[in-house]
Amino acid sequence: EPQELLARIRMVLRRTERDLEANPLTRLPGNVSILDELSRLIESKALFAVCYIDLDKFKSYNDKYGFEHGDEVIRETARILLQTTHESENPNDFVGHIGGDDFVIITDLKNADKLCQKIISDFEKTAPSFYNEADRKNGYIIGFDRKGQEQKIPLLSVSIGVVTNEFRTIDHVAQVGEIGAELKSFAKSLERSNYVKDQRKVQNREQNNRPAP
Repeated sequence: EPQELLARIRMVLRRTERDLEANPLTRLPGNVSILDELSRLIESKALFAVCYIDLDKFKSYNDKYGFEHGDEVIRETARILLQTTHESENPNDFVGHIGGDDFVIITDLKNADKLCQKIISDFEKTAPSFYNEADRKNGYIIGFDRKGQEQKIPLLSVSIGVVTNEFRTIDHVAQVGEIGAELKSFAKSLERSNYVKDQRKVQNREQNNRPAP
């Protein structure tokens, strides 16, 4: 049937486009697919949660262990995210790779807390395996700050900022990114792996925009 054929062709084209712009390291959808998915959800007016995921102390890890080991950390992080969403059995979950050690999961509002808790738990269990025995035993690596001063740098951890439209209206994709960056920055200020979920009730743009855990 012509209509069925057309639908299948469009599906193949969408998959091909997504494959072409996928991150070469993890094969996860890249920024174009992420923006498309966010735009679709915003237009649908459905409730959603966007989890911005970032690794802490990743540059220091790369500096000591090299980019090959750093790439393996990124691939393993992607595997954890995919496994977590697979186990949640929510067909609407979307996992994307923004670039470097930055990832995003777009999920239903009700699944966000459970996903974040599982990601943190699995990453904390896995992180020590990225290190040699001495660093693993110490619980830190030796690095240097910008002034060349020696410092003890904790093992890799993960920070997550969760943007939702539960208590605020989100009208455009850029708004999601701005809120996500703020929440993720707040999560990074806490020790070890953490997630911060936006629970602010915003009625107008002049209200205080500080994140609340």
